[in-house]
Amino acid sequence: MRVGLPAAGVAAVVLLAAACAQAPVTPIREEARRNVAAISGDVSGLKYANTSRLGARGSGEGAQLGAQQGASLLPGAGGLLGLAVLGLGAIVGSVKGASEAQRADVVDQTRVFLRTAIEDTDFTELLRARLAASKAAGEVEIVNVTSQATPLTSVPDAARVPDHLLLIEYRLGLQRAHLVNPDVGVFVLVRARVRDTRVDRPVHEAIWAWCGERHHFVQMAANNGALLRAQIDQAAVVLAEAIPYDLYVSKRPRYLRWNSPCMDFSDLPSGKERPAVPPRS
Repeated sequence: MRVGLPAAGVAAVVLLAAACAQAPVTPIREEARRNVAAISGDVSGLKYANTSRLGARGSGEGAQLGAQQGASLLPGAGGLLGLAVLGLGAIVGSVKGASEAQRADVVDQTRVFLRTAIEDTDFTELLRARLAASKAAGEVEIVNVTSQATPLTSVPDAARVPDHLLLIEYRLGLQRAHLVNPDVGVFVLVRARVRDTRVDRPVHEAIWAWCGERHHFVQMAANNGALLRAQIDQAAVVLAEAIPYDLYVSKRPRYLRWNSPCMDFSDLPSGKERPAVPPRS
């Protein structure tokens, strides 16, 4: 696993562009998954942990970023009126940003905690281990799942030859909204390439996009990034169910949410992504 620089937004743009033509995730064709009894997988990926430009350090940066944010929020118009609207938005945003920005030391600590949480969490192993234990493929058995750190020689049933091999590659980073006091959440993009080992050729490909709920960046970094670490773990839990389920059990494609780079996983059998039902009063 490697740690990369800037952000998951690039991956989201690629996904959105690809999704214009068809659903990013579709079940494997019936003729391709017929008589498939066993599958294996291999997990690899990149993490984007650069938080050096996240949030405004004090009132000076708050004014600067607030001006940018304010100008972008107001609807524009042509000619002199448009310039006046942009100017007004920049002025209001600058004042608001300067007053609401966090202290420089708070932002510095927040950036460190968020970066460290991403760097310290071994998402490759989290996803690999959960896939290896998953029963979400229905009658199809997942016989083993490997990674660079966990080669085939070190996993159970290493000698078994699967019918399909899933080459799973991910990108993990932060999604954000706002500039001065950004709300951030985990974004994970996963691509699975399915190869039929019996005929030695690729038979399918799909892309999943999981987004964690966004929270104020200082809140997300509290307690050494505990909330961020929990989101990364939840991403592994959900994706380890969704990947085999969508490919080998589901009959329906999985689409992106409207005007979003994220997917809705509330239909998974475990119900882990279903909204909580409020108690009756």
